[in-house]
Amino acid sequence: MSWSKSISLDVANKLFDVIGVSFEQNELEGGYIAKHESKTLRRSTLTACCIAVLSDWVTIKEN
Repeated sequence: MSWSKSISLDVANKLFDVIGVSFEQNELEGGYIAKHESKTLRRSTLTACCIAVLSDWVTIKEN
């Protein structure tokens, strides 16, 4: 399996919508940020969210 180094915001937002996480571009941060409700997620929290959602997604695709 190969992974792309980038993903569109639309695709990321659809994948992570199931856990209430959204991504947006933020000029002040100099790139993209992830939000959950009114909170901005820290990198370690975001990494844990990504692993959980993508693991479930891969499992679903394999079944």
